[in-house]
Amino acid sequence: MLQACMQGWVYANIAGIHFRSATDHVADCPAVPDAFSSLPSAGGRVLSFVRRLLTRLGLGSAYADADSLQAVTVFSAPEDIVAEEGAWQAGFDVDSRFYPWLLGEYGKQIQHGAEKPLLIALDRLVRADFSNTRHIPRVPSVLPQLLKSLRNENVSVDELASHIARDVTLLAEVISEVNSSYYSPADKISNLDNAIRLLGINGLRMLVARTAFRPLIQLQSGRITCVVAPLIWEQSEKCAQACRLLAQERGLDGFHAFLAGLVQNIGLIIAFRSLDQIMVAPVMPLATEFRLRFLHMAHILSYRIAKEWDFPDAVMQALKDQVSHDGPLQDLGLVLKQASDISKIRLLVNAGVINADDDDLCLATDAEMQRCFIALHLQDKDES
Repeated sequence: MLQACMQGWVYANIAGIHFRSATDHVADCPAVPDAFSSLPSAGGRVLSFVRRLLTRLGLGSAYADADSLQAVTVFSAPEDIVAEEGAWQAGFDVDSRFYPWLLGEYGKQIQHGAEKPLLIALDRLVRADFSNTRHIPRVPSVLPQLLKSLRNENVSVDELASHIARDVTLLAEVISEVNSSYYSPADKISNLDNAIRLLGINGLRMLVARTAFRPLIQLQSGRITCVVAPLIWEQSEKCAQACRLLAQERGLDGFHAFLAGLVQNIGLIIAFRSLDQIMVAPVMPLATEFRLRFLHMAHILSYRIAKEWDFPDAVMQALKDQVSHDGPLQDLGLVLKQASDISKIRLLVNAGVINADDDDLCLATDAEMQRCFIALHLQDKDES
């Protein structure tokens, strides 16, 4: 405890922040805002000096952790995410329309400065030790084993069946999927081996990932989370499908893209849950500055959670690119950004918030994104 307090005292006093009490743990205290963005350009040198000092005093272990350092130094204030030249992007900030729609009646214009406690709470969460916190869900135990098996092209049906049979929910999802209108089998399938053969490796990969993440991203506790979680899950599924389609067209790994699309919003759900727990009244600020910082921190959370879950390097890089990157977005990072935007646009069109023929969507000049947009629409029709 003394170690944590001393670490917190050094960092907080550099930024002019004070603790509620001398015994508060660093993760429970107001953290340094915006990764020292409030400091002058010498802030980085000061931070480096503090790290060395803590290390020499034997107090640097917590902040020497890679995730903690990334939360403090790599991910600073929100950046403008720029796509590579010629890449599709909408003619407006998609989140500026999606975020108010997502919040519905819970989105309010509030007095300037009233949002600061929310940002401080999120900042604490972003910097928390994820190996020991109640806020971060644990990935289902069957998922790492099953995904490892699915990466092996020579894996047997028996081996896959043995993994799936250990999870009753997953087993039910597999049987339900193969008997859906998408596959339309001549006779009802109730045998797991036959279900796996019909789905194929790629189909099974996506089904396993979707089934495993659904309960995680639908963590519905709190008044706001209960409303936004189903919408966020719907957008996550659409984003994952769009990621897969775009990745395949560009010669990238479709399953890695699918995973990136699914996990991108896990941090958003955790952020909503955390704020729900501290709010007296269920109100989310609509101010642009708050929205940018809130979504920025949600992206950081998604990255850190995925790292805790040991996701593939390509997925991790794509998630990191949504927060901090050198140069224009490319490859899977670009796929994820475009898929996120197009899936949000699809939901906004479905809800009547924007028109599918709106010139600002900039779809008329990009055949690839048009195909993706139409594919998401056809998926809606199949599900209805």
